[in-house]
Amino acid sequence: MAIDFDKLEKTLSGAAADATKRAALAELADSNEPRARKILETLARDKSTAIKLLASSYLKKNFSDAAAAASQPSDTSHGHAAQQVKTAAVPVSGGAAAGGDIFQKIFDADFVKYVVAPLGVIAILGLFSPAVPAFFFFSAYLALIITVSLYYDKQIAIPAILVICLIAMLFYAMGLIVNFRPTFLLMAVFTFIGSYISIVATDLREKNINSRSVIEDLKSQIMQLKKLIDKRKDFDETQKDMDVITKMKNDLNVKSRRLGETLIQIHELISNQKTDEIIDRVTKLFTRQIGAKSVSVWVSNPKFHSIYPLGCSEKHIDPQRYMNMNISLEEETIITKVSREGGFYTGEELRKISEYEPFSKEFDIKSEFSVSMDAGNKIIGVINCEEVFDTFELNDETKKLIKLIADVAAWALKNAGDLELSKRDLQNIKQLSDKEREEKKKIRSIFDKFVSPKVIEEIMNNPASLSLGGKRRAITMFFADIRGFTSMSETLAGNPEVVLDIVNRFHSAMTDIILANGGTIDKYIGDALMALFGAPMSTKVEDDAYNTIAAAITIKNECGKIREQLIREGKTAVNVGIGINTGDVVVGMVGSTKMMNYTAIGDAVNTAARIEANAGAGQVLISRATYELVKDRVQVKTLDAIMVKGKREPVEIFEVTGLK
Repeated sequence: MAIDFDKLEKTLSGAAADATKRAALAELADSNEPRARKILETLARDKSTAIKLLASSYLKKNFSDAAAAASQPSDTSHGHAAQQVKTAAVPVSGGAAAGGDIFQKIFDADFVKYVVAPLGVIAILGLFSPAVPAFFFFSAYLALIITVSLYYDKQIAIPAILVICLIAMLFYAMGLIVNFRPTFLLMAVFTFIGSYISIVATDLREKNINSRSVIEDLKSQIMQLKKLIDKRKDFDETQKDMDVITKMKNDLNVKSRRLGETLIQIHELISNQKTDEIIDRVTKLFTRQIGAKSVSVWVSNPKFHSIYPLGCSEKHIDPQRYMNMNISLEEETIITKVSREGGFYTGEELRKISEYEPFSKEFDIKSEFSVSMDAGNKIIGVINCEEVFDTFELNDETKKLIKLIADVAAWALKNAGDLELSKRDLQNIKQLSDKEREEKKKIRSIFDKFVSPKVIEEIMNNPASLSLGGKRRAITMFFADIRGFTSMSETLAGNPEVVLDIVNRFHSAMTDIILANGGTIDKYIGDALMALFGAPMSTKVEDDAYNTIAAAITIKNECGKIREQLIREGKTAVNVGIGINTGDVVVGMVGSTKMMNYTAIGDAVNTAARIEANAGAGQVLISRATYELVKDRVQVKTLDAIMVKGKREPVEIFEVTGLK
């Protein structure tokens, strides 16, 4: 296997760890490349003794043999002489190399520390301690041999044995050692034992170094294997994430395509003006895009106060029975519940409602979900789903889409003009001509000029309300009159146009404010004005009363500005007085078949007019009945009770000073 010397040199150039150096030595163990020698020589000067000794050992093993081989003659005819030269060259070269290593290691600081110093101690003990047994010296010398073998190698240990023996004999000859008398036989045994110990110890040391290197290599391989396993795990996790992302992408594509198709259908639904086609598109949207299996579309009929189905899907569970239903809005059913309250209801929610608010058994209507069709602030019908496919999933996204389709269908049906007709008319919608539609527009434009928009809405939705008669209900009446009008008229008798201009200023301001607060203009009586709050549309009697007072305060402030403007123009300064009362009256069309007026009739109306007659310029007076409805929401000042025409008892009145 080829050695990457560049990589090794780069790795060892920095402060490499001992494990890295041992791994490099393991790669160079049998290499005799010149670059290997250079690296081994560098490692032979390492701070670590073990690294240094191992590198020196490989240098001696690999490159002394190479030098001897290089010195071998190439001529094969002189084989015997060459063999002799080779044999002689090896010890010379090897001895020189070994001698160089020994010489270098003898002067090493560790050698002085672990060999020379202990030898000096032993010599001193021999000089000054004649009582020390000979066995001590023998054991001390053997310990020195083992130390040198373990920390260095046998090439140093064996010469060290000979030196120790010679020193021992020299000490004995000089009379310095008393208890240890070496002989040649003892020196030979000592040398043999020491050499054997040094060889064994050196081999053990090298094996230990090699085993450490193997262990480090094994640890390195285990770490690399662990990294590979971790990478594999990371790859598997990444692959799982990619699979999830791919699935999400596919789901998103499906939803995007489905939404695109739905938007196209909604666009066609909006642009359609025919009821039967609108119903057909709505049912197809629910069955093909939403996942509904059986769907019915219901519309309410204000004229007959009922709700009935306009159409249903092709695969409806019971089309004949459903299409023949005509449910009064007073009945408690799933359809009427949603029609009254509006919104989106799941089948589970409707079942919970039925537990404490039982639905009529006469109209057995199934429902997986039901949604109201809202055209602005008006509920015109309900879409009910009786069954769904197995693939149907009701989540927030689906709910929003269902509600969108329902509301678009509501506007489409309203624009078609079909909701203003009876059920029979709806079944013959194709007979409705463009001319009739134009007539309806003319009627609306004519009434817009004289009647409150709310009255027009009720007339258009319920043509029967145009007939004579009315309904009894609690409403709040508003009367306002220009104070000082009579004297102003006398002063400006020669300029009636100026009088009319002043009256119109007050009436215009009051009319805009009344309509903005939900009131209905009943009539103008010269310089006076009558308005109704709570007719024809009402939320709560308390709110109607509060809206009346809010409008009165705004009118008071606005008319005060008009009065100041008249003063600046040099005209007669006038203002308004306002009277308000709440009570039961009859509201409806009053007059004849040729001329009718939408108004209120009753004692409460007369009382409101009498209270207004007692109001001073810039005053807003209300009755006890009105005050009881709004006492927590307005600020008042109690006034003395007044006697009014037609009443035996005094009428309590309050002056409104502001809103809370």
